[in-house]
Amino acid sequence: MPRPAKEDTVVGAMRDHFLRYTDEVVDKYKTQIHSAVGWYLGTLPRHIQSSESQDLTSEAKIAFVEALKTWDPRKGELWTYVNYRLRGAMQDYLRKRGKDPVAGMYEWITSAAHVYLAFNREGMTSTDVQDDSMIVEYAMKELDEQEQTVVNEYYKGDRTFKEIGKDIGLSESQVSRICKTATQKLRKKLRKDD
Repeated sequence: MPRPAKEDTVVGAMRDHFLRYTDEVVDKYKTQIHSAVGWYLGTLPRHIQSSESQDLTSEAKIAFVEALKTWDPRKGELWTYVNYRLRGAMQDYLRKRGKDPVAGMYEWITSAAHVYLAFNREGMTSTDVQDDSMIVEYAMKELDEQEQTVVNEYYKGDRTFKEIGKDIGLSESQVSRICKTATQKLRKKLRKDD
């Protein structure tokens, strides 16, 4: 049997073992999981920290088990591989529940754009703006092409940072940073123009 086939067999056996004993594996990494959840909670507003702590811990554990199914030890340490997936899973969970401070940005931009238009109508009339998406598009002219792509895909396309990253050749964390920077630019611009 060739070496790559032997390695694949060993990796498959390891995965099966981990998945057979998921409770024990999760228990072994519980300190790291709780630390990752604690770090993420620290980036959130207090009212979300208190109401979502247990659910985020559960999401992190589920993401941990899901990551065990695809981890390949030949490509790196287990925790390094899993850690990114835990953060993404927690962020996606809050985004889908509408509690992620960044995820609610699309709605915020839309309402802020209405305020902007109410006070700054030069060069733009109500007939130019047919719906909320056009208002957001007008406000998004402040962003560069990559930022616009990320914001549109994340908020309108309901895609994860990982999915967007694959399309544009960036890592999940890079896409997350671009999205946060872009939404901060929009917020700052709309506040400045109010």
